[in-house]
Amino acid sequence: MAAEGDSDNIRRYNYTGEDGEVPWDATHVTVDKSVTVIPAEPFALHPNIVEVVLHDKVKRIEIEAFQRCPSLRRVIMPGVEVVERAAFYCCGFLTVVECGKLEIIREDAFGNCQSLSSIYLSSAKVIDHQAFAGTALTDAKFGSKLERIGEWAFY
Repeated sequence: MAAEGDSDNIRRYNYTGEDGEVPWDATHVTVDKSVTVIPAEPFALHPNIVEVVLHDKVKRIEIEAFQRCPSLRRVIMPGVEVVERAAFYCCGFLTVVECGKLEIIREDAFGNCQSLSSIYLSSAKVIDHQAFAGTALTDAKFGSKLERIGEWAFY
């Protein structure tokens, strides 16, 4: 795994969705402006991704898109409105999630992200069953749009 400050080990990759598999040596992923949805599983089980930066036109992250990425620490997703089931499941070192428009968080979306201790969800409307189960969350802030928190969401 590349250290965040170790520029010799940083391997940047621009994800266009047309490339097939993401290179295994990629550590820092930027999503191309042409992508508006992160499909199911393109990054799942990737051993080296440390950071993912999405632009504000990406609206949805589909099921298991980033599940079990053991090195993932930081996700910037300013335009994402929906995070589907198990999208970030079992990303054990995920500590930073920046989201400005996130409204719907499906079941197990961030389940077992054991290092996630704080999140600000100003636009959240729906947080499904076990969305944050198994995390270290001690600080979760919501805005006035919150409609529903599912059973065992923070178990």
